[in-house]
Amino acid sequence: MKKFNKKIEEAKEREGEIEVRDAVLDKADFLKHEARDYPEAEKFYREALTISGGASRKMEILFEIIQMNLEKYDMDALKKDVATCKQLVEEGADWDKKNKLKVFEGVYCMLIRDFTRASELFISSIATFTCTELLDYKSFIFYAVILAMLTQDRRTLKKEIIHSPDVLSVIRDIPHLKQYSDSFYNCEYKLFFHSFVEILEAVKKDCYLGQHIDYFSREMRLVAYRQFLEAFKSVTMQNMAEAFGITKEFLDIELSNFIYNGKLNCKIDKVSGIIESNRPNKKAELFNDTVKQGDLLLNRVQKLARALEI
Repeated sequence: MKKFNKKIEEAKEREGEIEVRDAVLDKADFLKHEARDYPEAEKFYREALTISGGASRKMEILFEIIQMNLEKYDMDALKKDVATCKQLVEEGADWDKKNKLKVFEGVYCMLIRDFTRASELFISSIATFTCTELLDYKSFIFYAVILAMLTQDRRTLKKEIIHSPDVLSVIRDIPHLKQYSDSFYNCEYKLFFHSFVEILEAVKKDCYLGQHIDYFSREMRLVAYRQFLEAFKSVTMQNMAEAFGITKEFLDIELSNFIYNGKLNCKIDKVSGIIESNRPNKKAELFNDTVKQGDLLLNRVQKLARALEI
């Protein structure tokens, strides 16, 4: 540390701002990677950030800080630094930093459970991934696939995941992931549930998604049930339970909870053992909404006309 301090002092006395910044960064890198003293390292990274430099160089420093705060789960600092990086992109940061920011922001979104935004960011980065200091490519593809299945529609899933050459190049090397994605897309629900159990074990151990394991498990099951019921006006409990490889009792509890919470548009006829879909008519909803908005507009026009007459 004395050597680093001496180097910084000499740079301040004899050199310019760039040399001073580099000397401060050397000290910060040592504190982060060797001493593992994150609070002190962050202090010197932020000191280097205040010294002159281009937008891309500042983003490199911020990425170092974001990595530490991801490990500390410091949500307030992460939110602030991600916003700063976005501003630097607007100021002219290079293409590589812009792409890396998508991955950093995507990981932050996973921590705050904004899985839809995280999925969009990861999908847009699949072909241009370079953020190896945060994630290896297999881990990145794992996140991209499971979040896309949870949040994206079938057309997006087919184009960006199922038929993506970049995803196909590594997905077979990730245990259970190909079977998980293919069985879901091909509506092979019994096979999907078998692989889902294995995927949940991986998610449970994950440093970013582990804390959301219950939410992820529940929402993914909901997506699968919705996809199955979309094809039927009515279906027996027995047939649906067999399709998923689960018991009628378990399915009854699952669907009842989702229906009660307004997550599924269907009803269960316990006497006949039938599930009846009652999906809303989208055209009727759109028509009613248009009429409602039209009435509001007419009322406002009438009020305006009366005011003008006065």
